[in-house]
Order: sequence, then C-alpha cells, then structure tokens
Amino acid sequence: MSLSTSEKLKVELRGHTALVTIDNPGANTWDTESLPALKSLVEKLNDEKKVYALVLTGAGEKFFSAGADLKLFADGDPITASNMAQFFGEAFEALADFRGVSIAAINGFAMGGGPVSYTHLTLPTNREV
Repeated sequence: MSLSTSEKLKVELRGHTALVTIDNPGANTWDTESLPALKSLVEKLNDEKKVYALVLTGAGEKFFSAGADLKLFADGDPITASNMAQFFGEAFEALADFRGVSIAAINGFAMGGGPVSYTHLTLPTNREV
C-alpha cells in the first residue's frame, strides 16, 4: 500500500525516516493533485508512530521545486487562484504541524513558491539524501 495518493509524490520509508520526493517533471511544480496529496501524506505519516523524520526533496538534478504550476493560472480564473491558495495553505500547514523532524533536502533550484516548500520545515539543507 502506498502512503501517497499521487504519483507526483514518491514516498520511501528508510527506517524511521520518510523520504518524500516531489516528482512532477520538468520543474517539480505543485498543483491541484500534488498539494492535497501532500496534506494527506503528512497526516498519514503523523499516524505512523515508527516515522520520526520527514525529508522532502525534488526528483532530478535541476529543480527542488519551482512552486505552483503556472499553467493552471493561464486563463486568469480567480477561482483557480483561490483554490490553489487554499491547497497551498492546507498542505504546508500540515507540513508545519508534522510531529517529527522535517528536513528539506534542497537538491536544485527553489524558485517562485518552491521556497515555501521548505520554510515550513524544521531544517532546510542543500545536502543529498
């Protein structure tokens, strides 16, 4: 059983650590699928008593995350913008409330809203995992 509800978030349990990889080519952007999935994943990890740490990283070598998928905003729909703001808030609030240690393994560019991904974590670092 996968802990993630989205293919855009890969989860690997390594002992007491959950390695969460944002995998949304080409810039590991967040969207209406991955943000609710992140919230759900963190809630599940909070229930996994054997998991003490969460490490968030990006797939590939170029981007940690470029933030929101800007293609979602191309039509200028204010409802889309409002929904994305709500999804971002809920997902990163869940991340901030993770009961263990949370680490951002920043392995590439963190642009736009990408830095929001790690400002809610206990320890941002540019080390490989």
